[in-house]
Amino acid sequence: MKHLYKLSLALFLLPLFSLAQSNYKPGYVVTLKGDTLHGFIDYQSWDSNPTSISFKSAVTDRKPQKFTVSNISYFNADGQEIYQKYTGPISTDITDYMHLGTGRDTSFRIDSVFLKVLQKGKNVALYSYTDNLKTRFYIGDAPYYTPIELVYKLYLDTQTGRSVTGNTYQKQLFALATKYNALDDNLTNAFASADYRNPDLLPIVSKINKVSKTEYAKKYADHSAINFFVGAALNASSTTSPSMSSYTEAGGKSCTSLLPALSLGINIVPNPNTGKLQIRAELSLTENQFSSSYVLKVSPYVGVKSSFNQFGIAFTPQLIYNFYNSENFKVFGGAGVVISYYKFSNAAFVSQNPNTSITYIADNDPYVFNNLNTGFLLKAGVQLNKRVEIFANYYGSTAITQGGYFSLSNSNKQIGILYFFGK
Repeated sequence: MKHLYKLSLALFLLPLFSLAQSNYKPGYVVTLKGDTLHGFIDYQSWDSNPTSISFKSAVTDRKPQKFTVSNISYFNADGQEIYQKYTGPISTDITDYMHLGTGRDTSFRIDSVFLKVLQKGKNVALYSYTDNLKTRFYIGDAPYYTPIELVYKLYLDTQTGRSVTGNTYQKQLFALATKYNALDDNLTNAFASADYRNPDLLPIVSKINKVSKTEYAKKYADHSAINFFVGAALNASSTTSPSMSSYTEAGGKSCTSLLPALSLGINIVPNPNTGKLQIRAELSLTENQFSSSYVLKVSPYVGVKSSFNQFGIAFTPQLIYNFYNSENFKVFGGAGVVISYYKFSNAAFVSQNPNTSITYIADNDPYVFNNLNTGFLLKAGVQLNKRVEIFANYYGSTAITQGGYFSLSNSNKQIGILYFFGK
């Protein structure tokens, strides 16, 4: 429990260090005067459209500049996310099924914000704006691409009390598709099923812009970074029994073995631009050698030896979060669920004196092993240069025998290294 407490404490404290974390990527900003400044933008995984950004002319600069809609009209972060200034009406009606208002709400505010540029093609541009109320989409028509909100309403009818959906955005996009001669059977069907969300709207806009399937897959389809890894570790396997068990009361001792462990698996980074979250599936092989020699405190009061070998195969799905997340150095914490299969061999519980018998304890199977087990994993460590990971693992205690005389449990602690292949 002491080790579990320390690792848990580290996992809870690490987010505090991540609050001041920066993630500077190459990019540029355009000032209100039209000047382009190249440098580095502190790119974050923004849940809402940013109201300001930090900018450095050189990544080594100590103090960053702060830019808002009051001094820039556009910024591009690493060619991945583009934002431009917009001043105009922003709808303020609620479109959440759990908090619907009664009657059609046409309320709006006039504001200056950064719109995210989802696509800017030869015919139209698609933008989005998300704040703490909702996500809105805007469409801009060539040649000026002036953003106009795509209208979506959801409300309760005052007479029937039923929810009403206003899909005006479908009519707006249909008119643009007609204008640019992009309508075909596939696009017509797409309008009928298009919800007010990016995965549905972006393909429609792409067809209006005559974007090919190959270009769409390359530029706009979601791409996760996937790589494979192999690893090795030093595994400290501790086998213990409760203080009230027959084994402990008779003088039995706990045992810790130090043996190598091997692992391999797949690692997925859903958003490679930030790289903060990782989803991992790992297959690992471990060994444990249990051996305890002691003098019985009960009849026949002779020296005995209990021993067995344990081989484990474990499958562990994990979630890992990089609390510190620079390009070539990351500090992470994570957790997972461990599904283990154990094979036991050379099990013995014998007298140290071959002339003395201890047959009164379950002659045929004194241990009654558990072959299948589930548990949990806590981990922490660092990643270096995208290829190497140094980690510490703590596996929660699991019962390896089904109670009885021994009542043995096993927990593992590891220090090891992984090497990643792929992008």
